[in-house]
Amino acid sequence: MQESIKLLQVELGGALSGQLLQQSGFEYRYLQASATQPAVGLLMPPSQLTWRDGALFPVMDQNLPEGDLFNRLRQHFPKQPMTAMRLLALMGRNGIGRLGYGVPGQPPAPPAEPIARSTLLRMPFTEQVFDDLVMAYLATGMGVAGMQPKIMVPDRATIPIPNLIVKTGSAAYPGLAANEFMCLQVAQRAGIDVAQAELSDDGQMLLVERFDIAADGQRLGFEDVASLMGLRVRDTLSERKYHGSYQRVVELLGLVTRQREDLQRFFEQLTLSIMVGNGDAHLKNFGVLYQGVADDIRLSPLYDVVTTRIYRYQRSPGGPELEDNTMALRLFAGKGQRSKTYPLPDELLHFGRQVCQVRNPAQVLARIAQAMSETLHAARGDARIPHRLYEQMVPVWEAGMGYARALAGKIKV
Repeated sequence: MQESIKLLQVELGGALSGQLLQQSGFEYRYLQASATQPAVGLLMPPSQLTWRDGALFPVMDQNLPEGDLFNRLRQHFPKQPMTAMRLLALMGRNGIGRLGYGVPGQPPAPPAEPIARSTLLRMPFTEQVFDDLVMAYLATGMGVAGMQPKIMVPDRATIPIPNLIVKTGSAAYPGLAANEFMCLQVAQRAGIDVAQAELSDDGQMLLVERFDIAADGQRLGFEDVASLMGLRVRDTLSERKYHGSYQRVVELLGLVTRQREDLQRFFEQLTLSIMVGNGDAHLKNFGVLYQGVADDIRLSPLYDVVTTRIYRYQRSPGGPELEDNTMALRLFAGKGQRSKTYPLPDELLHFGRQVCQVRNPAQVLARIAQAMSETLHAARGDARIPHRLYEQMVPVWEAGMGYARALAGKIKV
């Protein structure tokens, strides 16, 4: 078994920023004694040169792999202990956001060979084809987290890091790529800032453009809401991303971005998730982008949105299959607000007006409902959308569009 990793060099946008050490806990050391240098995270400003914690810092923990990718790593590197430091080293320089990691004295992973977007879109999907794709790019630095089967690949040599996230489904979640594509299409048609995505010709793979890379290749800082709340993914309470309320998320964004428009944009993102039946809009599925630290912090585009209500789940192995009829978080904070059930139309309207400061939230619902109707119409004639998936999504989306119908008389011109 290989020795454990105790020291990593941390890069910020490709430039060396500091060192991460693991001893009894974790320690991060900025290499420069300058309060004006870029921060590795919004909660770790360089005004303090050394940071210590008993667990990995949330801004670094946020990109550690879960689910499918974590299991693939264990299979691909069976003799390496999958510690947080090892996972960061495997992540390399490709992670979402502007942080990169390297073992001192070891050369960086070879640059990934670009693969044309058109080739990916035409690639006939099989599990073996996707496995081969994962294995081909895993050694270049995985750089992506989450439960869903996915891998990062580059489609052009002008940007030195992979710029596409390739996602697929699984036996437990059939049609997942087409499902997410339809949800993202709703956002695009509704005028919501959203990650750009394309669906493969056979409907089995989704290509999502990274939104943390500027057109000139510059890396942007990214932190999800769980990180901003000081929560971690890979700990004994990993379900923390499902704890809390959307009201607390709004309050946090109000402190971090200081832009009223971002609260309105968050309402759009949340409302879309509610109307399409996405019960997995947890704390890691909202985030902020930034270039500096105190300025230009803004809500990131919408990403990772799926109609989860069509899938069944089991509370325990061998238990009965249940329908996902709850949201990831409560809508409102406070005692007596423990339910995660989907809100009534008037409750959502109240949330938009009073919590997110949206002048006419009913208009937002009407715009999203129109986009859902248009997307269903387009999907009906799209050979890439499985018929079974379409039939499952129609009644869920019809119920979601009912929010707008219930509030039709409250739309102001």
